[in-house]
Amino acid sequence: MKQKKVRKNIAREGARAKRHKRRKKVMLMEKAAVTLIAVIALAAVGVLAVKLVPEIRISRKLNAASTFMEEQEFEDAIASCEEALEIDSTSVQAYNAMAGVYLTKEDTDSAEQVLYKGWETTQDESLLQYYCTVLLNEAVDDINNQKCTLNTMEKCVEVLEEDRDSEDVFRLLDVCYERLLEDEPEQTGLYCSVLADSGEESCGYEQYQNLMTRMMNVYEANPSEELKTEIGKFAVPDSSEMWLEVKHLQDYRNLLVRAAQIESSEKLKQLTACIDKAIQVQDYFAQAFTIFESGDFAPIREFMNSSEYITVRDEFIAGTMEYWEGETYIPVSREIMKLVNEEGSFKFSFAGFEENPDTGGVINVWGTKQEDAGVQRVCISYEPASENGEYYPHTTYEFIYLYSNVKIGGQYVPQMNYRFETRVATHEGTTTQLVGDWGGEHEWTTEF
Repeated sequence: MKQKKVRKNIAREGARAKRHKRRKKVMLMEKAAVTLIAVIALAAVGVLAVKLVPEIRISRKLNAASTFMEEQEFEDAIASCEEALEIDSTSVQAYNAMAGVYLTKEDTDSAEQVLYKGWETTQDESLLQYYCTVLLNEAVDDINNQKCTLNTMEKCVEVLEEDRDSEDVFRLLDVCYERLLEDEPEQTGLYCSVLADSGEESCGYEQYQNLMTRMMNVYEANPSEELKTEIGKFAVPDSSEMWLEVKHLQDYRNLLVRAAQIESSEKLKQLTACIDKAIQVQDYFAQAFTIFESGDFAPIREFMNSSEYITVRDEFIAGTMEYWEGETYIPVSREIMKLVNEEGSFKFSFAGFEENPDTGGVINVWGTKQEDAGVQRVCISYEPASENGEYYPHTTYEFIYLYSNVKIGGQYVPQMNYRFETRVATHEGTTTQLVGDWGGEHEWTTEF
């Protein structure tokens, strides 16, 4: 009996051990499963944190910007866009949103800067197109509001540099040409605008040259018939009259030569020849200006009797002078010149005191027939700069080489001699000092 009882107890213990082992195994499997699920969950959260959180944060910032926009709190809207870009500097949506804020507050310059920076950072073509559209829309506004300037043209050139196939930019350039180079020069200030009634002066030549250079650079990198036509047009003014500062003559000449290599025309050739003549005149009379400004006038006798000066005088008298326009007393100054366009035929003249009271001095060529006993006089005069910016007192130095009587030994003997006359005009009148046989052995002086 005892043996039977022992065997039963052993059997029960064995069964319990097996059940305990099975439960332990199940528990281990359950723990393993929970651990695996937890690991998978953590991995998924990690992936989402990497992939979704920046986009969510950017989205929240841009939503905030949109809300600020609705409330017209523009600075807060801009700040939200900037915060979005701090999260991701390549966010196209953030650049678009910020540009939109600036455009809404009518700050187009900032909008353009944001879009261009965005394009440089991301190379996203949509931002570049948006940038070009803003520029062209601004140019259209300038034109519609009758405020077309070189800045308007510059907007078109900037678009041209980024989008060379834009048809809109060529249409706008055509309008800019009409407004800048076909309208009255007083309204444009393209080369140099002199307002005779106020004495004010403005010059946009350097900006014009910069824009022309950029257009030619674009053409040379990627030639097109449309751009060739624009360059040929913009090189030649179609206004009947325009002003140009003398200091820009050589630069303008170089620009015309380069433009002619792209699109030459008879007008362009005529204008280049006209500018060449103006440069030649300036170079020649530089010597005379040096003499007059030195205060020692004696060397002017040799200058005025040189073959070059006599040729200038004779061509004006005969009406055969090319390109240089003038009658009787033809001014030469070193500050401003006038371009006259008569149906594609160009002429120039230099501004005298009436047109430019602030001149540093004016030489006058006497291009008129004045004979003494059949001998043509040689004459030249000089008006120095005004004192203290006022016309009066106004001084004129006049030099004449003529055939006239010279008192020798109590008798008048006709011979070639020089006269030097100094006139000083004031509000009250004019006083004159005349030196006869100037520089000769029978020199005499009188005043009246």
